[in-house]
Amino acid sequence: MATDTLTTSPAAAAPGLRERKKQETRDAIHQAALRLVAQNGITATSVDAICSEAVVSSRTFFNYFPSKVAAIIGHSVVQITDAQREEFLAGTGEQNLVRDLCRLLKGITDSLTRHEADRWAFRELLARRPEIVPELRLLVTEIRHQLAELAARRTTPERARLGAALVVSALTSAFDAPLDPRIDSDTDDWLFAAVTEMHDIAACSLPATHPRG
Repeated sequence: MATDTLTTSPAAAAPGLRERKKQETRDAIHQAALRLVAQNGITATSVDAICSEAVVSSRTFFNYFPSKVAAIIGHSVVQITDAQREEFLAGTGEQNLVRDLCRLLKGITDSLTRHEADRWAFRELLARRPEIVPELRLLVTEIRHQLAELAARRTTPERARLGAALVVSALTSAFDAPLDPRIDSDTDDWLFAAVTEMHDIAACSLPATHPRG
C-alpha cells in the first residue's frame, strides 16, 4: 500500500534555523552587556567592548539593539501585545483597574525576561550598579505612557494617567529596594501590595475630616 511521505525542503527549514541563529546572537549580546556592565559600570562599558565580548561587529549590535540599555534589558522595543491588550480591555470601567494594570505590567516585564534566572541577574545588576537606574527610568516612562493610553479606554484620561503612574511607581520602588524573590515570582501580587501600601501611607496624611477610600 502506498503511503504519503512529508518532506521538508532546505528552503522551508531555513527560516527556523535563521531565527535560532538570530536569537543566539541577541542572547550573546545581551549576556555580554550584563557581564560587562556588572563588572565595570555602564559608563565604562562601551558598545565596542560589548561587541568584542559577544564576538560581533558594531553593525550587528545596532541591528539588534539601539543602545546599551536596550542590550542590558535584552529588548530593543517594549510593547503591549495584542493578547495583553485584549485581556486588559475585557475588564469593565474602573472596577479592578489598578489590579488589572498590575497584571498587565507583570505581563510586560515577564516578556522582557524569558527565565527567572535572567530576571534575577537583572535585579542583581540593579543592586550592584544603581547608576543604570536613571537610564532605565526612561524606558519605564515609555511603558507608563502605553499603560495610560490603554487605561484611558476604561476611564477618563486623567484617572488613567494617575492609575498608570501609581502602578509604575510601585514597580520603580523596587529599583532601590533589597533583592526580594517575590518580585521575580508573583510580580502582580507584589505590585498590588505595594500600591495598597502607598494608598495606606497617603491615607495617613489626610485630615481627619477627609473621606478615606
